[in-house]
Amino acid sequence: MKKKRGFAIALVLIAVVLTLSLTACNGWLANSSDTSRFFIDIGKVDDARTASIVANNTIASCVRVITEYKNGSTVVSTASSGFIITEDGYVLTNRHCVVKYSTTGSDTPMFSSDKPMSANYSVVFADNKEYSASLVAFSSSADLAVLKINTLNLPLISDGSKFQALVFETQEELYYGQRVYTIGNPENIGLILTELTIASPAMRLGKSDEFDSVILDGNINHGNSGGPLFNAYSRISGIVYARIEGANKDTYGIGCAIATDTILDFLDSIKTVKINYKTTPVTVNSGDVA
Repeated sequence: MKKKRGFAIALVLIAVVLTLSLTACNGWLANSSDTSRFFIDIGKVDDARTASIVANNTIASCVRVITEYKNGSTVVSTASSGFIITEDGYVLTNRHCVVKYSTTGSDTPMFSSDKPMSANYSVVFADNKEYSASLVAFSSSADLAVLKINTLNLPLISDGSKFQALVFETQEELYYGQRVYTIGNPENIGLILTELTIASPAMRLGKSDEFDSVILDGNINHGNSGGPLFNAYSRISGIVYARIEGANKDTYGIGCAIATDTILDFLDSIKTVKINYKTTPVTVNSGDVA
């Protein structure tokens, strides 16, 4: 009798578990149009691969940046990377990806009176949706620039939803050997995830540099410039901007990124518009509260 009762209780428990599981699945499927479903808390996942989680959390916010420079009748197209930093379509990338001077052929002018070449900008998402954009501002001291997806394009977003903005990690302390990730557009073949290791969290590469670089060990290629640097929690820890090459242009697998402190200082310095980017909450110690 006791065995039959125990068996009946077990069957009831199994039925309850199956019901709850199906309810959870139905809820997930019902909300499949919600982009927030891609976000997974790495702290709650024990057996999933971190790189896969980071990619799924962030791919909807990464873009290819296509720039077409006009110099008279000549049009030169370049491809690089970028990422969404606000829900209304501000895109962060590198200055050298979107600014070029005809006097030097680079993103630095020869004279203070030089003006950048006129250009057309577009950003392409992972689902191949493409939007035109405009240059908002760029830094003269750091390799940073901001584009804005043109407002007229906003109604074209499916369901009238907003762009999925990435969040800057302001409390993350970069350290030697930390595993980080970037999603970029190397050689303009599409958005690709790359796993990297921090070889040095802060290094001043040149005497004229006004900021420290994060040195990365891994495959950084042409087109990766402007790509976000993610930590294991899918937060922005920097932006990729260069790779170190040998005298014969051979690559040693060493890349460079600008850390968030420099990025946030630049965004706050833009006078033409206030960019409402997101950061992780600042933790206040109880001892600091009066």
